[in-house]
Amino acid sequence: MFPRASLPSAEELLEVLGDLLIAVQEPGLWPAALSRIADCLGCQQVMILRGDGNRRAVLATNSLDPTAIRKLAGRRSDPDATWPACPPEHREFSLPGEGHLSLLIDRADLDAETFVLIERMAPLLGRAWRLTDALAASERRQSWGPRVLEPLATGILILGRDGIVLQSNAAANRQLATQSELRIEDGKLRGAGQALDRSLAALLTADARLDERRVATESILISRGGESSLEALVVASPLFADALPASIAVVLLFDPREDAENPAVALAARHDLSFEQTQVVGHLLRGQSIPETAARLGVPTEVISSCLGGIYRQVGTTRQVELVKLLLSGARKSPAG
Repeated sequence: MFPRASLPSAEELLEVLGDLLIAVQEPGLWPAALSRIADCLGCQQVMILRGDGNRRAVLATNSLDPTAIRKLAGRRSDPDATWPACPPEHREFSLPGEGHLSLLIDRADLDAETFVLIERMAPLLGRAWRLTDALAASERRQSWGPRVLEPLATGILILGRDGIVLQSNAAANRQLATQSELRIEDGKLRGAGQALDRSLAALLTADARLDERRVATESILISRGGESSLEALVVASPLFADALPASIAVVLLFDPREDAENPAVALAARHDLSFEQTQVVGHLLRGQSIPETAARLGVPTEVISSCLGGIYRQVGTTRQVELVKLLLSGARKSPAG
């Protein structure tokens, strides 16, 4: 695309404003709004970035997949920052307000009028994205509310620092009542024995040892006397704060023999996964790598890699934390586009 011969008309600017108002309510429509801005500025690519330093997160572009933008909106951390410092053929403009937002366009040869236009648009773009972010964050918090968690057959405990129980559903309370190794005491999840209590404490402290994916996982089998054992799957990660700001860990409490309680089976039913995909999801939830999963299932790693491709297309992610979030949100996969 070549630079425009003239500035956009008042009608075109009103259309930009209308697109931004719609995008605020539906983050997946930001590409359309940014495409119209790209037309107005005579460039091919428009990006909104967050962060400073050498690498920033790309929040929205006129070419980014709408599903990806929906996932980024409302997040409080950017573990996958994807853009380096501004290339020489681009121009970058700071968007006023908090959060280190900036506008990047792939056009450096700006005339004075276009420069002034961008300077005037910058505050509007910054406010529009921050409002998008705030609404999306609110929806994430609501998606973990009691009305969503209560119907789940899997026991759910959402924990803050030092094991503070932020939320629990009826299934978790029922499961806890059938055993004596885990208990809620003074509003905190505690292990009855010193070894279990120390293990939980190590997962739920600020200096917890996280892997390269910023996750720590522990699977604990809990005896219930003569009954079958329960599994307490503890997944700790700062990424859970995207949905509930104080949360640092989720405990999935279930009887592995009961399909209705098994979180992998619940996700499989929700997203129409095959039996083989369900097995892989079960291992992913436990934080196991592709080679570990392949070894457990007795198949080549290539088979697991191929299976993950199908899971990504149907569920939208192959990441452990995102799988747990999907389970807790009760969300079905988004329609394409």
